[in-house]
Amino acid sequence: MANRRQIKKRISQVCGELASDILIASYYFDNVDRDKVEEIVNDIAVLQEDSRAKVSFGFDKTLKDFEGDGAAYRKARHAYNKAAFGRLREQFGERALAIVKAMNEAVPAEVRKALSK
Repeated sequence: MANRRQIKKRISQVCGELASDILIASYYFDNVDRDKVEEIVNDIAVLQEDSRAKVSFGFDKTLKDFEGDGAAYRKARHAYNKAAFGRLREQFGERALAIVKAMNEAVPAEVRKALSK
């Protein structure tokens, strides 16, 4: 598993790439809906802010809550982190996919074809 700093950087990279794609399309082509582009960029910013905030969380138990040499604590903490990052990844993916769909609706088919070359 990557550390939290790397996860936050990757979230910023993905959101930056999404924002740049829609902004480039709106800048170079006149038939792109500017109001939708503005809304999409705002959605991307909210996605980035929310997702980066969700990366910073803590395990709510301490070593003293577990008996033994700490193996049970580490196992429980690992399971908690794995579940939390799995939820974060799933939520981020769903919201990013919704943004990509909105981007496809805002950009006409001929523009998407021109950009894919």
